[in-house]
Amino acid sequence: MTQWLSRSTRIGYVLVILLVLTTAVLLVWQHYGMTRTLEISPQHPHGARVTDDRDTTGGNRSNGNSVASLTVTKDAFIMRCYLGAAATYPYCKFQFPMGDPVRGIDMSGYDTISFDLRYTGRGWHVLKLHLMNFEPEFSTPSDWNSQRFNELLINVPDQPRFTAPMNAVRTADWWHFSRQIPLSKSYVRLDHVTTVELATDNYRDTGQVITVELRKIEFRGKWMSRATLMGWLVAGWIVCGVIGLSLGLLHFRSDLQANKTRVEQLAAIDRERKEAEAARETALAEAVALARQRSQFLAQMSHELRTPLNAIIGYADLLGRDRDHLSERLAAGLATIHESGQHLLTLINDILDLARVEAGKMELHPAAVHLETFLQVLANIMRVKAEEKGLGFSYELAPGLPSAVTVDETRLRQVLLNLLGNAVKFTDSGKVSLRVRPAAASGAPDMARLRFEVADSGIGMSAQQLQRIFQPFEQVATAQRREGGTGLGLAISQQLVQLMGGRIDVASAPGKGSTFSFEIDVPVAAAAPAAVAPHDTPTGYEGERKRVLVVDDVPQNRAVLLDLLQETGFIVAAATNGLECLVLLDSFKPDLILMDVMMPVMDGNETTRQIRHMPGWGDIPIIAVTASASPDDERKSRDAGASAFLAKPVDQDLLLRTIGRLLALKWIAAQPTVPAPEGGEEAAMTVPPAEEIETLWQLAQIGNMRKIREHASYLRGRDPAYAAFANRLDTLAQGYHSKQLAAFVARFRAEDAVPPA
Repeated sequence: MTQWLSRSTRIGYVLVILLVLTTAVLLVWQHYGMTRTLEISPQHPHGARVTDDRDTTGGNRSNGNSVASLTVTKDAFIMRCYLGAAATYPYCKFQFPMGDPVRGIDMSGYDTISFDLRYTGRGWHVLKLHLMNFEPEFSTPSDWNSQRFNELLINVPDQPRFTAPMNAVRTADWWHFSRQIPLSKSYVRLDHVTTVELATDNYRDTGQVITVELRKIEFRGKWMSRATLMGWLVAGWIVCGVIGLSLGLLHFRSDLQANKTRVEQLAAIDRERKEAEAARETALAEAVALARQRSQFLAQMSHELRTPLNAIIGYADLLGRDRDHLSERLAAGLATIHESGQHLLTLINDILDLARVEAGKMELHPAAVHLETFLQVLANIMRVKAEEKGLGFSYELAPGLPSAVTVDETRLRQVLLNLLGNAVKFTDSGKVSLRVRPAAASGAPDMARLRFEVADSGIGMSAQQLQRIFQPFEQVATAQRREGGTGLGLAISQQLVQLMGGRIDVASAPGKGSTFSFEIDVPVAAAAPAAVAPHDTPTGYEGERKRVLVVDDVPQNRAVLLDLLQETGFIVAAATNGLECLVLLDSFKPDLILMDVMMPVMDGNETTRQIRHMPGWGDIPIIAVTASASPDDERKSRDAGASAFLAKPVDQDLLLRTIGRLLALKWIAAQPTVPAPEGGEEAAMTVPPAEEIETLWQLAQIGNMRKIREHASYLRGRDPAYAAFANRLDTLAQGYHSKQLAAFVARFRAEDAVPPA
């Protein structure tokens, strides 16, 4: 395994080196080479000819008396023109047909035009370059003037060789007016150029002979634009990054197993041979160095993964705020993007949690928690997931439990959700239950001992599987049931419960389900904490518009924050690094700064320190926003002078609340739809008649969530007794939980609906 990983690592290094070299070569080649040219010269004549104002073919009506003649040498086209005065606009001109008379050639990719010509004659030395573009919407083959006259006016210099940019070409004004071209289509168009013309433009000095010697016209451009090349290079880097991340994760897993084996070997050697103490200490020092490297790797991977996740989850949240303007299909897809991003974030957090626990850096943060409310929320979450698989779910809170306890709510929720999620995942039929009851107290008057039990009727486990389920990255189920997991949930849960002073025990047998249980001692809180009111979604704020400066080197992160802030009424500006931020301060005069921490040129912490020492800017609120979300990172940002600290992916509601607190804003909020609390088991619900259930069933089959929500509103208005049933419908439909909704309606349909005759 180690040899395979070593070879894979070498392959990864080779890929990275090749990609770096390829990137550099392609960028240099694109800048200095990769050039295509279109040349008009005696060597490439393109059917050269001359014409003058006597020509009446193609719909022309000049009726002039100018006379043009063409002489072709090996070096030049020479046009001699006697400029007569009969026509209103006398002219002589070169014409070079380009390809098919209708399709022409595409010249839109050229950037510059190079000329080598000489002009002899008195008066203005002015020529017009015409790029005739055939467009079926306006042009006809019989009318030469119907083609779009893309025109470049050339004041011929004394030097015979000169260049002009392609973007200097403009569509002739007379053509707009004569053809009544709408303003929306009056732009330059060069996709079907049929003819290149070079015409005289001296209308005053008639009666003379003008000589134009054209040696070469050359159109130059790139075969591939810089934007296209960068797109391909970014795609290549992303593929290489995914491969490197996969190899890195495999290497990380191998390191974990190797470290564990090394510690066991050292312990055995220590018991058998005391004289090997020096060797054991050396090996432990090596293990510590490996752990430090692993921690550095995890911190870097966390930052690199959280950065794109910030844009993915951020835009999913931002677009979700405008759900009323999304179709059902788009809203469902948006929900899938958000859930997938959250799932990936959960995997990243699981790996970091395991590393913190093994390094002894995991800390608990106990606080007063209302026990029944906390457990009811968990039960409501898992009931929906159980319903999706058609499973029963029961929740039992035994008498005698304290009303409020002091515990780390986040970590206890993490443990219970892991256990309950596994129970639902590995149960195909039957039910899942959560039971909480008091255990034998430790004797202290202000302490309580709680016993948590998660039971299921699932596939169960053998004795050999039970020995491995709490090991990191171990998944003892069959391959078909491993989808969506990393094998870290139970390992982290066991470590967290041990930090709380308990241990997870398992009772299981194949085919007879499993029961996970643990007991912990918790202090009894003096009083239940007050319930936190749900936050409304801010849509704007009252008072004068505030200015916010967003500083971030990643364009996607800037775009998410700019869209969110502009949508809520802020005046925003952006900077790509700390130096740009300092330059913009006096010109933009922000009221608040969102500061990314890790940036090139000047990082966020250094920029914050400099702002705090600048006259007039020492008190401006600065929110540090970073994908490096460890407590040490927060401490560094606070020490630098940050007013607040947020981790990426940014919780948009938390960001807006933080901005509102720092700027003392009064928010204007859109009230979210809050489902009515469940009053008990579904059996206690008043169920609508069978025909209403049948209607809901049909709507659930076609996935029409909007109609289901409308029907739920109708049921509430028809009879208040249907409120609990309608609220459950509304909640599932609003979240686009199609499977759970179909299972919920199907249960009542099976019990109450009467099949049609």
